[in-house]
Amino acid sequence: MKLAVIADGHLFQTFIKNYDPILEFKAVLEKIKQEDDPDVLLIAGDMFDFKKTPTTYLRHFEGEGLTIPLRQILKDFAAPIFAIRGNHEKEEVLQGLDQTVENFHYVKNDWRILGDLAVYFMDTHFEGDFYEPEVVSHILGGISPIPESCGKNKLLLCHETFAPFPNCLPKKVVEKVRTVFDWIISGHMHLWCESAYGIQNVVTLPAVLPSRVVRGRYWMEQYVWLSEGERPRHERRDSPFGYAVLDVDRGLIEFRPYNPSKKIVEVSVETTNLSLGEVIKRFKFILEGIKKRSDRESLIILPEIHGEACFITSFVNDALKDYTDLNIEELRINTETKILTTSGKVITPPLLTPEQVYEDVEKELFDISKKLAAELQIEVDMDALKRIFRKIRDGELIEKMPPRTTTRLESLLEVVIEELTDVDKPKMFEENLKNLIKRVKE
Repeated sequence: MKLAVIADGHLFQTFIKNYDPILEFKAVLEKIKQEDDPDVLLIAGDMFDFKKTPTTYLRHFEGEGLTIPLRQILKDFAAPIFAIRGNHEKEEVLQGLDQTVENFHYVKNDWRILGDLAVYFMDTHFEGDFYEPEVVSHILGGISPIPESCGKNKLLLCHETFAPFPNCLPKKVVEKVRTVFDWIISGHMHLWCESAYGIQNVVTLPAVLPSRVVRGRYWMEQYVWLSEGERPRHERRDSPFGYAVLDVDRGLIEFRPYNPSKKIVEVSVETTNLSLGEVIKRFKFILEGIKKRSDRESLIILPEIHGEACFITSFVNDALKDYTDLNIEELRINTETKILTTSGKVITPPLLTPEQVYEDVEKELFDISKKLAAELQIEVDMDALKRIFRKIRDGELIEKMPPRTTTRLESLLEVVIEELTDVDKPKMFEENLKNLIKRVKE
């Protein structure tokens, strides 16, 4: 039996200019069908996406428009397709495909027997940018083989963080789970590795296609200009995109590279000890060279800055917009900002958009929960915080903020109090809340 496994296409959150991710998805499925002809296709999460850019959520009618051609592409594949949910996906999309595409099956925390292979499809436990590895470890430890799996090879398909870093799954947990499963295959990492943690048959998958979710080994060509360098370093490499093919009978799993229609080119400039003018000058030097290339229309350029920055970094992005004849994505900023002063005044960075505020708050939910417990002795579980956050975001409370400060505060607190009605609050909580609102009114 042979299976193809793909992940992290992020089809709805993708490049807009001169790039059609749906056609690209069709092309990669045709390649899989023609060259490998698998009995089954597995999708290890995040093939679709609930965002269209890193800070903009996909509207319902936009998602519907994108899924219409997808249904036909999935049907044309013909072989059975089984998918799990990734952290960038809405369950409703997968359920809709399950109901409308005969050969597409969405499975959540359950076993399926596929010939001589028993597969456990595990729903993702990665939410936003926070992770609770101890919770996932407990869930993994509780997976037990079903009677029907006896004597069969076993595969765990998941979408988790497999890496030797804090806040990731501990190696000892993966080793224990590996004693139950012959293979563990995970999406989410955007990186091909056939022995994660140094454990045989613990596999992390590459992104099958390029998208705006830049993670792992992503570029096919790279320009890097270090702050002390006189010229940029230029490097090319084979495509990091692709999929895996598992031959159950031979006990072999292999990586199949895929060359997308657009080449991903990273342009990275270190900012340490450089002025804004010098950084822009370096970007222009590289981009002027790219403009002269005959293949420039087939390139997607990912600009990035890193190091210490003593200027307002968004100004770099403004300079890049001059190159309208190149496919340049939004600048990725990985800098540490120094405090700037002019005549004794602090220069503050530009204000955040509501979408950026939501992104930043979502990243901090886990720390907020710990801070509430440590400083206020309020135990609020992550689910309650997630509900509060989603009500504020989905209700667009920040975008619709009234002008009066008191009314603003009350509109936000209403959502919080509604969720905390069943939470044990400190004795003086209500009184302190009234005093806070009174001080704001004064």
